[in-house]
Amino acid sequence: MSWALQSTELEISLEGGKTLVFPPLQLYPGELVLLKGNSGSGKSTWMHALAGLLPMRSGQVEIVGHPVYRAQSPTPRGWRRHALGLMPQRAFFWNSLSLHENLALAAWAKGIPVEPAPLDRVGLAGKERQSTRTLSLGEQQRVNVLRAFMGNAPVILADEPTASLDDMHAQELLTLLREIQGERAMLVSSHDARLAPFVDRIITLP
Repeated sequence: MSWALQSTELEISLEGGKTLVFPPLQLYPGELVLLKGNSGSGKSTWMHALAGLLPMRSGQVEIVGHPVYRAQSPTPRGWRRHALGLMPQRAFFWNSLSLHENLALAAWAKGIPVEPAPLDRVGLAGKERQSTRTLSLGEQQRVNVLRAFMGNAPVILADEPTASLDDMHAQELLTLLREIQGERAMLVSSHDARLAPFVDRIITLP
């Protein structure tokens, strides 16, 4: 099977002179991979490096259909618009805007047509005019999923998506991710044991 993302060994320099080295990685279409590790093991750092949010000292990342992202070079144009979707741990919204307006702003930022979001698919039908600050944490995370999946990026990176969610809402979110994943490759960073039944493969950082 052809990969959706592959990277060589990546070396990342952090403040204070600390260096982290991450192993080669391959993600495949339709695969959901769990990235595990204790707090401080570098899960989020690896995610942010793959997304081009942290500079790499050495190594390179390839995503199918997009230019190669090489260490000490600028992130390829459109990397976070079209190559991958990023779901941060804490969803940020403009509280002065409605749910629909927040999603429209995200579509504009990705350079894709502004279309009605499938809110019924995530249990938020009829709430498009509400301010996002009126949504529960679980509802905000579902909106976070919608934003990450906007467009046709072949790779989705999700950082601690179930953090602060109770068991019911965590299961709802994980079921939703699986339902809408399709052929996209997903890498999910988490120490949450509840993810294990939903994933295809687990990578553990020491």
